[in-house]
Amino acid sequence: MAFAIVQKPTNTTYKVPVITNWTPLIGYMVYRDSSIASLFYYKIVLEVYTGTSVVAANLIAKIKQRRNGYSVDVASNYARAFFDLRDIANSVLVNTVFDQNDSGQPFRAIHRLGANTAAKPYSVNGDRNTGETQIVSLTVKAFENYSSASDESPVDQTGSAVTDTLYYMQASLPLMTARASDSDYIQGTSFNVYNVSGTGDKFLSDVETSTGDYNVSGYINYVQDTDYHTVAFLNDNTNFSSLILNMQIIYYDSDGASIGTSSEIENSAANGGAIPNSEVDTDKERLIYFGCGPQNLEEQSVISNAKPSAHSGWVYYTIQGIESKASPSANTALYYFIKQDGSCKGFNIRRLAWRNSIGGYDYYNFKAKSTQTVDVERNNYSSMLGTFNKSRWRYNNTQRGKATRQTTATLKETLNTEWISEEDANLLEKLIMSTDVYIVKNDDTENIEAVMVTDSSHVRKTVANDNLIQYTIQIEYANPVNTNS
Repeated sequence: MAFAIVQKPTNTTYKVPVITNWTPLIGYMVYRDSSIASLFYYKIVLEVYTGTSVVAANLIAKIKQRRNGYSVDVASNYARAFFDLRDIANSVLVNTVFDQNDSGQPFRAIHRLGANTAAKPYSVNGDRNTGETQIVSLTVKAFENYSSASDESPVDQTGSAVTDTLYYMQASLPLMTARASDSDYIQGTSFNVYNVSGTGDKFLSDVETSTGDYNVSGYINYVQDTDYHTVAFLNDNTNFSSLILNMQIIYYDSDGASIGTSSEIENSAANGGAIPNSEVDTDKERLIYFGCGPQNLEEQSVISNAKPSAHSGWVYYTIQGIESKASPSANTALYYFIKQDGSCKGFNIRRLAWRNSIGGYDYYNFKAKSTQTVDVERNNYSSMLGTFNKSRWRYNNTQRGKATRQTTATLKETLNTEWISEEDANLLEKLIMSTDVYIVKNDDTENIEAVMVTDSSHVRKTVANDNLIQYTIQIEYANPVNTNS
């Protein structure tokens, strides 16, 4: 008899984590290729454990299924069943919301990375308060459950149990993206572009290549002098072939000439990250954030030469993940950050950050007119006029028959873009679909606050169809306005 896992979410040789929100199901097909005709109440069982050890303390799910009814199996009295892990994995995965270098309140936002505790420019992923992470290792154990007689209760039969361990993260790809060519696996190598091991690889961002100011072409973000921005990347050389040992920053003038020398900031535990080929041994270190906005770089304390203020006259800069400082070997594409002026009409600029489809954060400045509205809801009640529990009935001129017990105020805002490119329009589509959106501190916004996008549809616009592209986005602040009631 052979009892085995015959289909897995992905192959470890592909060097990618399992992404949970791409295919409709992601899991394991378990198979027994010998007869179960003499067995009673037969089921296949799959247990799911966090981590790499099969111990009771790590058990988070146990699923039992009858065979799936495949006609060949039925004819031979064999059995197989498919176990979907998508929802189970998602239930133990979290977003990275605050800087993991913060060990106590107020647990400042991840977007200000480099400006927070100890001014460290890197941060590991997850939530240090709960111990949950953005990437999680899950181990499955498959075995059988049956009895040998009809008058006996079925019991777990673990003698032929098989196990497997993979890493999971919340990310997605277009539904029709090519799956694994080997039918033994579901997810193939399409996510390899994010394993940061070559010049064509990407940070965890939905930014598309475009052409921008100063004849720059590539992955472009626009930032003001005081803007915050982060990028995220996979960080496990053993399991993901990821090898960013340093982040290289180079500043340029308007002629495209570099200003001064490049700056390399080491990805190490001392700087808030983890060296991918020597320091990574926990899930929180397998995905790292780097503060790369002008204000993040200005406030970090690791490399003075990486500060924008050290490069007078800069109009844009690049960041790139590299290996050695001495002889840089690029392991990501170049990402450009072009300096953006304020609104020429004096409008408040609102900067939004949102969790993108790949699991990191993307950012965008809304430079056109924005309008705020405060919606107030009142909880009213009515009472009879007068005082009844004294020697005589009476009423005061100050009394009222109708009163407000409580008011609840919600701040809403309408944001507008200027004329934008198709690439930026595609980026904003991901904003509409995001479940985790923030308005980010800048010269016009005092605090980083959670918001919700309330638009329920998005019209896809193109230059061919629309000539000029402009969008209006409706947001609602996630926390109510204090009303003293």
